[in-house]
Amino acid sequence: MDCFTPLILPSLLAADFSNVAAEVKRAEDAGAQWLHLDVMDGNFVDNISFGPAMIEAVKRHTDMFLDVHLMIQRADHFLDRFIKAGAGNISVHVEARYDTSLLSTLQRIKSAGLSAGLVLNPSTPFEAAIPYLHLIDLLLIMTVVPGFGGQPFMEKETMPKLAAARDYREAHGLKYHLQVDGGIYVTTAPIARQHGANLFVAGTSSFGPPDMKASMAALAESVK
Repeated sequence: MDCFTPLILPSLLAADFSNVAAEVKRAEDAGAQWLHLDVMDGNFVDNISFGPAMIEAVKRHTDMFLDVHLMIQRADHFLDRFIKAGAGNISVHVEARYDTSLLSTLQRIKSAGLSAGLVLNPSTPFEAAIPYLHLIDLLLIMTVVPGFGGQPFMEKETMPKLAAARDYREAHGLKYHLQVDGGIYVTTAPIARQHGANLFVAGTSSFGPPDMKASMAALAESVK
């Protein structure tokens, strides 16, 4: 897949945790190629989700590409555990604390043969990502404040930043995906698409409806 092909990524955070294997299969049957997994530590964000054991469990039940978003402090300290668990991409935050550095953390992800992602919170300017853009495969622009699902899409705060990331990529011949996460529905996904996004993380709007295949098809249609 090239940088510009739109793709809908169901977010496991919105799934029924009482039957994760069935929920993963439901996403796969609905046509998902990537599955987004939000790791929260109760420190960097005010919520706790799951850790490497969940990634490993999901990996045993699917061949989907696992897109792991680390909303945690000291991602470098925990990194090897997520690599071993079966992540395909690991995305880390500009705003987090590191025992070493953000740069060395991204380099370690790449050295392990994984795709490396960088994440910007809504209040973080695009310029904070520029020193790392030559290294990454994916730039995630959070379109809500990270930590909880079901929040409204922050268009005014985030779409200019997404457009700036697209324009910078084109001006410098880079190849990173542009991903959005938060408040993604058929009404908001096209707005993000117009500003350059090609990866759309959908939690409530994918796992929420009874007919997941239909909901994902509608999302995919909205960003064509």
